[in-house]
Amino acid sequence: MKTVSTNSSEDNKRKRIRNYFTKSKSNLIWAIGLIIIGMFILFAEITQIGIIFLLFGVIWLFFIFNRATPGDQTIDAWLIDDIEQLKKRSLERLNLDESELIRDSIVVRGPILWNTNGIPNDEIVWKKGKDKGIRFSANAITIVHLTEHKLSSYQCDYNFIRGVPLNEQDDEFYYKDVVSVSTRDEATNYTLPNGELMKHAQFFKITVPNDSIKVIVNSADLVKFTGGSITETGLDNAVKALRKVLSEKKI
Repeated sequence: MKTVSTNSSEDNKRKRIRNYFTKSKSNLIWAIGLIIIGMFILFAEITQIGIIFLLFGVIWLFFIFNRATPGDQTIDAWLIDDIEQLKKRSLERLNLDESELIRDSIVVRGPILWNTNGIPNDEIVWKKGKDKGIRFSANAITIVHLTEHKLSSYQCDYNFIRGVPLNEQDDEFYYKDVVSVSTRDEATNYTLPNGELMKHAQFFKITVPNDSIKVIVNSADLVKFTGGSITETGLDNAVKALRKVLSEKKI
């Protein structure tokens, strides 16, 4: 995956993703406010000043509504497209060929809404969609590839706004060494944007002796803060698929 794109359509896509997450309602309020003030000034027969306020308000409003902002479904589809590119990247990093896989690769993704190495704080944001689902501009992505004798995993912190994977990590474990595949609640100490601690979170976890692969997939504290729901994590499919393969490989 390219970290710097020269493709104009890709650049436009990233701008639209940024708009989706960062478009401010306060700008809309200020623009409407200028128009209202301009109208009152016109009614007071201070024509030139009223026209100036109205003009600035209309121009500002025009600018806001002409910033191309995609819908929730478009954002979801673009993230899925990006994850497909991450799958290819992960295969290259793990020196795997797609023909070696015994089933479709498993993807688990979790939210990031706290300080993360390499991602600017103003790009760690979220938005509640019309379906009340929460979309995050930064996501922890875990991809698990299953071959005949082992599972290989790739993890990264993905900056969706820029289309850049960061803090990448690769692991490979033989099936016989996997102790468990589980979801569990654990204590955490991440600080949310409102300054409060996210004290607990649900983790997806693959455990081997002296090591593990894990990713946060949900948190009651995070749900309370955002006021929405976190649904598209891939958790259920991952747990079922991995347990099925492990039961077959450990017979």
